[in-house]
Amino acid sequence: MIENRHQSTANYRKSIEIMGKREFTLLKMQEYGFWPKNLPTPYERQANESEEEFEARQKLTKKYEKLGEDIAKLYEEKEKIEEKLRQLKKEYNDTWDLDKIRKDVARKIMEESKARRAERKRQRELEKKQRSEAWNKRKQEEIVFIGKGYSQLLQQRESDDDKLSKLTLPIVKTDRELAELLGIEYAQLRFITYHRDVVTEDHYHRYAVPKRKGGYRNIAAPKPILRKAQRKILDEILCKIPVSDCAHGFIKGKSVVSSASEHIGSPALVINMDLEDFFPTITFERVRGMFKSFGYSGYIASLLAMICTYCERMPMEVKGEKRYVRTSPRILPQGSPASSMISNILCIKLDKRLSGLAKKNNFTYTRYADDMSFSLKGEEKIKLGSFCGLVSKIASEEGVKINKSKTRFLRANNRQSITGIVVNNEKLAVPKKWVKVLRAAIHNAKKEKEKGELAPQTIRKISGMAAWLKSVNEEKYKKIISEANELINRCQKSDV
Repeated sequence: MIENRHQSTANYRKSIEIMGKREFTLLKMQEYGFWPKNLPTPYERQANESEEEFEARQKLTKKYEKLGEDIAKLYEEKEKIEEKLRQLKKEYNDTWDLDKIRKDVARKIMEESKARRAERKRQRELEKKQRSEAWNKRKQEEIVFIGKGYSQLLQQRESDDDKLSKLTLPIVKTDRELAELLGIEYAQLRFITYHRDVVTEDHYHRYAVPKRKGGYRNIAAPKPILRKAQRKILDEILCKIPVSDCAHGFIKGKSVVSSASEHIGSPALVINMDLEDFFPTITFERVRGMFKSFGYSGYIASLLAMICTYCERMPMEVKGEKRYVRTSPRILPQGSPASSMISNILCIKLDKRLSGLAKKNNFTYTRYADDMSFSLKGEEKIKLGSFCGLVSKIASEEGVKINKSKTRFLRANNRQSITGIVVNNEKLAVPKKWVKVLRAAIHNAKKEKEKGELAPQTIRKISGMAAWLKSVNEEKYKKIISEANELINRCQKSDV
């Protein structure tokens, strides 16, 4: 009986292979009277059937076909088991050694278990290899890591195109598009956007310059490729962002002269304040957040922030080779063409709040980089302690700190200067000492000229000082400017 059933199943399989499953099923349905021979096949739409009914029947048909397949698989498994039983019966029919049967069964189970484990292991290793190969390929095709602690937002790839368009900013979605925008090679972009705590090659030329009032200012001048990228970011992105009218630093058409001009005319009081460690307080996270606020994705914002920030490094010698070791988090460098505009953008809210406070108390407020100035025109009585306290509170809330040791209160009876320019009178001026220095430089240069040729640095110094006087008040310093230019022209003619 079992053999007849087995033979019948084999015949069915052969028929299905020759005719196809659908045709064989239809034939059997017609043979057993489940489907009339004069009607279209059940796989076609019937005359009395709507489109919706046809679709519903097709879904049901597919469901039953799947069920039939599952049943067929179960029968196959059943046949395999029955075949094993037949073999076992044949093998142990004579002796029927139960001990041997148990051992053999245990051995087969163990072998099958080992084979399954080996297969699973092989599959896991294959999947691991495939993942590794896919990851390596992806690393070659795009930037997926920029350093420990800086890569958290690289998976955020969605940008706000509408916001970018409103700000007239370039829409950049991929690292290769960014490299094209910056005018550098893709390999160069990968190089300048990767942070290492210890490097053999620094991206910056580092040096210190003395401050006017003592101490030193650390300057980090970017090397050519990095500088080119930062300049492009400045021109293509940062310069398109409107900043506060109170800001005068590093903005086209503005300068220390325009800042001082806002306070001219013998104010009753001038308050000069300085922001402590201004650039070092602007971190990578703040710069990245700024670019995200424009509408850029976390991915592009992270790459832009890496280009625009740096970390302080200390040179060390390791095994005879020079290394540069990180000594600070990534911050805004002094020396980058993009840093000043970034600081202006990040200070928009600070300027707005301080300007509002100033107007409320009849002050005029301006900011040039980290130098903040307030001037009071009237004779109103003001509680300076309370006012300065509010300024300090606002600054702290906006992520900066007032350097209280550098705060100066200048009354009308004192020389009142803002960013080095005197504002006591109706017209701008420079300190008298500064003019005396220029006169002395011109006098000494004339003497040196009589004895021989002047050093180029002397001419450059005089030229720079004359240009400075001209920008502040050309009319007031017309005579000394003319004298300096005459000396410069004489020197240039003699060189020819």
